[in-house]
Amino acid sequence: MSLYGALFSGVSGLASQSSAMGAISDNITNVNTTGYKGAKVNFQTLVTKQVSLTTYSPGGVQSKPRAAIDNQGLLQATTNSTDLALSGQGMFVVNTDPDSATSGNGMFAYTRAGSFKVDKEGYLQNVSGFYVQGWPLQPTNNNVLAKPTELTVDGNTYMKAYKQDDGTFHYVNQNIINPQEVKSLNLKTIGGTADQTTQIKMGANLPSGDTIYNPASTSSSGYHQTSVLIYDSLGDTHNFNVNWTKTNSNQWDVETKSNFFSVSTTLTDVKQNDTAALKLYGGADGNTSQGVTTLIAANTTDLGYFAGTGAIAMPAGTLTTADIPIGSVLNVSGASGTASTNNGDWYVSGTVATTPAVTDDIPVASATVVIGGSTKTYSTNPSFTAATQELDLGELATNTYAVDDYIKVSNSDSTTTNTGYYRITAVANGATTVLTLTPADYITTSTAPYQEQRGVNPPSGAASMDILDGSTPSLVYASQARLDFVASSAADISSLNEKTFAITVGGETLNVYFDTTGTITPVAGKEVVINLNNTTYTSGSDVATLVAQALRNPRNWDSSTNAALAADVISLGSTIPLFRANGSTVEVIQQQGASTMSFNCTDMESTLAQSQTRNWTSSIPSLDNVDGEFTLNAITVTDPAITFNGDGTPKEVNVSKMAVNWTNGAQSMTLVPNGTGADQRIDWFVGNTSQADGMTQLGGTYQLAYLTQNGAKFGNFSGVSVGTDGVVTALFDNGVRRPVFQIPVATFTNPNGLESLTGNSWIETNTSGSYTLRVANNAGAGSVQSASLEASTVDIGSEFTTMIVTQRAYSAAAKIITTADQMLDELVQIKR
Repeated sequence: MSLYGALFSGVSGLASQSSAMGAISDNITNVNTTGYKGAKVNFQTLVTKQVSLTTYSPGGVQSKPRAAIDNQGLLQATTNSTDLALSGQGMFVVNTDPDSATSGNGMFAYTRAGSFKVDKEGYLQNVSGFYVQGWPLQPTNNNVLAKPTELTVDGNTYMKAYKQDDGTFHYVNQNIINPQEVKSLNLKTIGGTADQTTQIKMGANLPSGDTIYNPASTSSSGYHQTSVLIYDSLGDTHNFNVNWTKTNSNQWDVETKSNFFSVSTTLTDVKQNDTAALKLYGGADGNTSQGVTTLIAANTTDLGYFAGTGAIAMPAGTLTTADIPIGSVLNVSGASGTASTNNGDWYVSGTVATTPAVTDDIPVASATVVIGGSTKTYSTNPSFTAATQELDLGELATNTYAVDDYIKVSNSDSTTTNTGYYRITAVANGATTVLTLTPADYITTSTAPYQEQRGVNPPSGAASMDILDGSTPSLVYASQARLDFVASSAADISSLNEKTFAITVGGETLNVYFDTTGTITPVAGKEVVINLNNTTYTSGSDVATLVAQALRNPRNWDSSTNAALAADVISLGSTIPLFRANGSTVEVIQQQGASTMSFNCTDMESTLAQSQTRNWTSSIPSLDNVDGEFTLNAITVTDPAITFNGDGTPKEVNVSKMAVNWTNGAQSMTLVPNGTGADQRIDWFVGNTSQADGMTQLGGTYQLAYLTQNGAKFGNFSGVSVGTDGVVTALFDNGVRRPVFQIPVATFTNPNGLESLTGNSWIETNTSGSYTLRVANNAGAGSVQSASLEASTVDIGSEFTTMIVTQRAYSAAAKIITTADQMLDELVQIKR
């Protein structure tokens, strides 16, 4: 039995050493194979149970091959950016099919052979025919479902997701390897790029020594401007200005203050003028048939002008409060002589008021009279008499008073009685001067008509632009809009006939109707008629002027002054937005205290750019469609944009996002209303509270520290780079870099237990344990090295040494067999 056992033991030796030689041969032949892991054959004894203490029963030897998959090979540099190596633990995930989700074929495997090259279809494939797998990257849409998959690259946030055939995003489950969660990287599909801006970061120092901004003063500081560039989804560029205005100590707003309507600011004092006419801009009663102005007082109206208070006095009953409400732009024309300097436009800051009649007030300590720019205080027993409507100055006047002069009287004993504007009807000079007065009406024009334009003017190609804070839901810091009229000839003006756009406030609608025949009067559905029956109208600027003046006239919004309205859209005395023509554009600026205003411009078609305004639908998938509608939102944040701490860092920040409705075909940068939380608005970072990482208020001058924004105009794909975290960044010839893919790393508890496949790849087994998918260079996973390949772990010197030992062991095993055979032969010869 022992001799036969010796034979079998020798045979097992031959078999085991043959296996070892096979491993050596594979190792030597794969010494230059990328990512190859050298195999080693270990041996274990085969023991036959000993049944006797005096007899040995041989068992032999058994080979146990072992692949040292966890051994790190040396990294060798290459010149190809898609040659990838892993430094550390883990495997690349690969598939035998480039699109197994569509084909239904393919098999996932794992490899360290990262010699990936682009195949004819644009996929990255290694020399063994395997396609690298990973997570597609998209700029984040701020969907709550995307949050677990997000990563930040160069300060911009991306999500692991891709668009499905129905337009919805599939958010990748990063822990699963299947055809839905990992995809092959196809460089051909990257093509060109045109990314919209999703983030603006700004840091600057607002000088602490600046004064509160006063546009009326040329020496005023506290106003600084920064130009910002953004990209829409088509790659078009847009510029707008952010104006930082100091509004109080440690407080700055994003706003502009200007003489918005370009009106006059300083009246010339005039006692009386009887040739002036008063006109109201905008066509009162909803009709512009009288041109851009409506006559509200004839050109023989007696007026008096008071520079100190900006008041224009007139005979009582000349106008009513409804004739010229606050916010109107008043035109004075026909004034002659000294008063001619008062011809022009004036912003009405105080509506028509009537001075009370003279009441008895005897005695008074003093009475002050202003006339023609001269001020005189009478303190020698002046008195007022109600029965005769007289003012006895108590002394003989040194000033010259005449019938029909207008004066301003102030009674020191009362703030209201016998204080106001009066017209002199008689003058008696005796021991004292006695003036007979009749109360006058008056309006007040602004001596500093600087309208606050909170927010940012929408760039060309937009309909509206909002600035919002960072709360959820967001509150509106500012809202501005624009109407761009497209006309450059008389024929273009003619095409406006019967066009209309609607403005809705609180459920009531004002319809603006265009008429080129001059025959339409305001009626329901045509509450404001823009009369274009004038051969001199040939441009969009002409149209914008008429529209802006009509809409800034408060009379056109109130049913008591615009009979075509069934109810007030905006009642007289309420705040309305600012409307101004700027070339062919009507600028619309929301004011604090005004209501939300919705515009519907669909009917305007190609005559108004805003008829192409785009908005997201609430469907899933959400679509960005043309509906010609946009909103001027009510301001719900009344606090300053930034309030600073005493150390110059922000204490409170109320600007965080920008929302834009586009009209140029680009998708709107607004909140998507489908319940998914998708958000296309621009994140505007100006600094964290109590940190000097953005806007600061310190000593020195205004200095822009940094201004960055993402997004890009169109550029052609020119190559890729791969980071240590596996992020594949596409490079474009416009200098833009855009992350498009991330290569994960699969790790195993026992990588040496993987089963090898042809092509220097492996699949998992029960011995290896299941995969864990990790981000490269994170949580123990190896880092990805671009333009590198991992060399074979084979040491050819060691292999040749092992080969000699194996050869000798094989010869010795063979000698065991021949010796045992000889012994068996001797045993057979005994019988002979």
